[in-house]
Amino acid sequence: MERRLVLGVLLMTVLGGCGVLEEGVMSGSVSEGRDEDPREAGPGEAEPGEVERGVLKGRVVDAQGRPIEGAEIVADNQLLYDSNEVVRTDGDGRYRVATNIGATFHASATITRRYNGREYSLGLAPDDDAPFAGPSGAIRNFTWRLTGKKPDDLGFYGGKVLFRVDLNDQLDTGAFLEDEKVRLTLVPDGPLIDGSEGSRIVRTATRNGDGSGLEDVPIGRYRITADYEGRPLAVKLRGAADYAQEVVADFTPVMTGVYWIELELGLPQG
Repeated sequence: MERRLVLGVLLMTVLGGCGVLEEGVMSGSVSEGRDEDPREAGPGEAEPGEVERGVLKGRVVDAQGRPIEGAEIVADNQLLYDSNEVVRTDGDGRYRVATNIGATFHASATITRRYNGREYSLGLAPDDDAPFAGPSGAIRNFTWRLTGKKPDDLGFYGGKVLFRVDLNDQLDTGAFLEDEKVRLTLVPDGPLIDGSEGSRIVRTATRNGDGSGLEDVPIGRYRITADYEGRPLAVKLRGAADYAQEVVADFTPVMTGVYWIELELGLPQG
């Protein structure tokens, strides 16, 4: 009996010296053999592109890939009413917010900018708009886009240029003006809201849920003219007193995140 005990102790000593036995066995504890999950790392320890449990994080950039500081990120708790988490991006455009509760979350982002004396609140485009389980965590990156469809067909990132024609105007043929035959020309009058140069827009009007005109126009200040099958039309801002050959117009808020330019068009007089 004593001989077997001595041999057992000797064997454990040899194996331990060779690194075969784990520390847990040597100390008498039992190891489950589980590798530590890297997502359980504390705040700031995981890599930026690595999902962390119980954390929503990501980065916000503009169309040129430059980081945006101060963007507002909302982690919308879809289980409990009015219990959202709100954070802002840092100087590198990054953010992180805890979501480690038993609920589903949806992430959204906005930026606020002053432009030509007005304040604009603009939604940002997510790289992934899917809800996620709070305890699982997620990465949601956002980009400031001036045009393009919003997720779930909830409108466009650009604004609308809408018009109505003078119902008293008639062509030489006696026909009234038809909205779908109106063409608008928009020339940027200075940089767009994101500081980019912008470009000339020439498009024929279409009908949409809010009236007739152009949809998904980058937010900016424009010099606007109109024509009807090549025939110049007079134009004015809706509610203005006098028509002119062109107008200079900014987008105005209709509701949060929705911006329009509203015009009136007619045949030139004289």
